[in-house]
Amino acid sequence: MNDEERIRAYMHGRSDVPLPDDLRWPTAASGSRRRWSISSARPWGRLAVAGLVLIVVLVGVFSSLQLPTGPGHPTTPPASGSTPSTSQPLDASFPSKVAGLPVISVTHAVELLRAGKLDGEAVAVAGYYQEVDPSCPAPMAYIGPLEGYCRFDAFTDTRAGAQLCQADGSNGMSCHEPTGTYLSPFFMTETSGNAWTWLTGGATGEPAALVLIGHAGDARQWQCTASTQGECANAFVVDRIAWAVGQDVPLAAPQTGDQQSGKPITPRMTLAQAAAATGSGDNVVTAAPFRAGDIATIDPRWNLAGDNILWLVRSLAQGASSQGDETRAETVSLVDDATGKLIDTRPLKLAGDYQPARLWQMAIVHGLDCCATNDFAFYSVQSSDGTKVHEGMVSGSRSGGNGSTTFGGSYGSGPPLVLPAGRYSITSWLATYDGGAMGTPRDECSTQVTLRPLDNVTLDADYPAGQTCTFRPAPSPSPGS
Repeated sequence: MNDEERIRAYMHGRSDVPLPDDLRWPTAASGSRRRWSISSARPWGRLAVAGLVLIVVLVGVFSSLQLPTGPGHPTTPPASGSTPSTSQPLDASFPSKVAGLPVISVTHAVELLRAGKLDGEAVAVAGYYQEVDPSCPAPMAYIGPLEGYCRFDAFTDTRAGAQLCQADGSNGMSCHEPTGTYLSPFFMTETSGNAWTWLTGGATGEPAALVLIGHAGDARQWQCTASTQGECANAFVVDRIAWAVGQDVPLAAPQTGDQQSGKPITPRMTLAQAAAATGSGDNVVTAAPFRAGDIATIDPRWNLAGDNILWLVRSLAQGASSQGDETRAETVSLVDDATGKLIDTRPLKLAGDYQPARLWQMAIVHGLDCCATNDFAFYSVQSSDGTKVHEGMVSGSRSGGNGSTTFGGSYGSGPPLVLPAGRYSITSWLATYDGGAMGTPRDECSTQVTLRPLDNVTLDADYPAGQTCTFRPAPSPSPGS
């Protein structure tokens, strides 16, 4: 994989890569600088370190660029130059139905989204899509999985409306924000297909004609901060690309990977077998295998630990939707890959009384030079009944310099653990991590914490050089503050 491919994979992997506050081009006079690297991220976020460093330099040094707004792009209120109308006609080239769902226009989908009728409900939307990867400044803030940062894309009812860039006649091109009514869909790890594969000709190429099945009200809104959760709840999350550039796109399991090691997941079961285990038949809209310990990053309502493989399957619920003929409620299920047994099924829509807490992890290790070794900090979390609900590397970035390394924290944090209210036992330790294998744990310390509904708690495991590890109040600012 060359550098350009790494950058593209990074941008489309939707991983958070927080950046240090003193990032700059190196010069001969720079001297000793703060160093950083990725310690853990979302699926396929751990790319080759060299590729990630290149990405960070590119993202961090260019001037700021105003990014688009719109429904499904939750960082700012929706931008629309026209009033949505349910009578917006579909282009005749699009199918009228996919996966048992009637296909509607982007304009109508925006209307449903703004009315709150897509929360946990699947809808099939036809339109034209284009995406551009702009150069952006370092965010200097935690970016949640459903927050749009450094995104420049549009899904619209017309091809012209989705055309974001044009050649300017001087061997260059000019790009602009989308206008009018549009969606900014989120293609996630479990999405059966990637829109980038259907785009041609780079930024100035023709937008791709697509039919997307997606939903809003995704549970990952709880992995955003408390201040941005409402915006993240409005994100249009793609379950599947069902039709593209004139042809049906068969349901397929996307390639997924272990979030800690980056190694590809190789399930025993096929997608068809996983679908059969749920009893959903032809109603399955997406299915993908994950390491059990990574499931919570896709649906934080399941807090699991371990390396066993589970299938996450989303299906259309039986019967008509209470929201209308255009949508169908979705269910989400877990299937054990080793046994083929159905573990659990629940509605995709969040329960009205779901009020978990956010637990943010970080660790500061004194006497450890940053990024020069394969030493990492780990956390394990047990509920009051002794069930292990999390175990893994502290996610996010590691940063520091000579004599100190910080794992996670502030804008370097990975997504929080989203946990039900209750009392938990927390253990942190240091260990090497190489080739997907953790070395012998050392310098372990433990504490207990009681989480109340809607709490934001950051735990900092502090490792003084040559002294016992202790948990301390997290330095400010932190994502939970």
